[in-house]
Amino acid sequence: MAKINVIKTIAKSIFNARENEGLDPVLQLQKRLESYFGLRVFPVNSGRSAIYLVLKAAGIGPADEVIIQAYTCNAVPNPIIWSGATPIYVDIDAGTLNIDPKLVEAKITPKTKAIVVQHTFGRPGPLQELTEIAKRHDLYLIEDCAHALGATYNGKKLGTFGDAAILSFGREKVISSLAGGALIIKNENLIKNTINETAALKSLPLPRLTEEFVNFFTWRALLRRIYFNKTGYKFIKKLNDFDFFNVVISEKEKRGEQPTWYPAAMPPVLAQIALGEFNHLDEYNKNREKIAKFYFENIKNPAFRLLPEHEGIYLRFVVLHRDASRVFAEARKRRFWFSNWYNVPVYPKGVDEEKLGYQKGTCPNAERTAEQTLNLPNYLGMTMEEAGRVVEFVNKFE
Repeated sequence: MAKINVIKTIAKSIFNARENEGLDPVLQLQKRLESYFGLRVFPVNSGRSAIYLVLKAAGIGPADEVIIQAYTCNAVPNPIIWSGATPIYVDIDAGTLNIDPKLVEAKITPKTKAIVVQHTFGRPGPLQELTEIAKRHDLYLIEDCAHALGATYNGKKLGTFGDAAILSFGREKVISSLAGGALIIKNENLIKNTINETAALKSLPLPRLTEEFVNFFTWRALLRRIYFNKTGYKFIKKLNDFDFFNVVISEKEKRGEQPTWYPAAMPPVLAQIALGEFNHLDEYNKNREKIAKFYFENIKNPAFRLLPEHEGIYLRFVVLHRDASRVFAEARKRRFWFSNWYNVPVYPKGVDEEKLGYQKGTCPNAERTAEQTLNLPNYLGMTMEEAGRVVEFVNKFE
């Protein structure tokens, strides 16, 4: 479910863009993020573009390998493939949903050039162990903070540990400008190349930008209203077969192919929206944490396994159930906004895992966990009364 105030943010952003004509919103966003992280930041049109650009800046390409985790989104392996490199999947620790550091070193070869540490759903990855491994093997460490803006680890902001980090401002992220992202650079050796790579970026095509807004308002005005209707749900799934409506992941990306709009510069209107959303960052994360704590305190059904509490943020509240698909179907009948990040080892269902470099059976923890994954609703604007009804449903589920 979209943020309750995102329409207001969009309207204010467009109005402010007119009022502040002459002030570059992209530059304003860059400076705001640089002040927040204390590092160089480069806004771009998506987190995918950020991953692609940092690989290019690091000189990573054909014949190279990049270690990532299974139980991830296609948005991670795709830009690796676009760079010419090969994603090497490592299994997860089922207790954290993050890469298992004990398994990483066995996957390192002379071709390995980088490790991507994903902070899954806002839960900090094993930074201490991976930092040591990266130093020992002279590898770049890249933090995937697409789920983790505002999260900390040992009192320090995620995104400031590795050589570089990426952010995403896409739909259902910590803050959303509908699309967009940023690249954070800590390693000074990457700065010059990153400046050159981002300076050469083309503008996001206007039709693509238009699709982002049409998709959002179509969902808000119509599609979400028919989501819980059986016929309406089938209609939405059918629309997702066409890239015009399914702008989050194109058909090309499902096959590991590179769409023409990656990478691109961040459009000023999206930067303006991101600036407005950034003002609410702490509020958003505190609201999610409040719902999470309520779930931790009140879910008692032993059939649903909760992961341990953690220091990060709760972009998603994950529970595991042996029959997750049945729970999800029943929740839809009750009009609960359950979701299923990640119900397959390379999300979403329907991607060509072979072309994205994943071989079935190689990451059993990720595959087993994906089959059991459910996200309980913790959308912004959710009331404690609504959370209470979710808890009642979960506790009574048989």
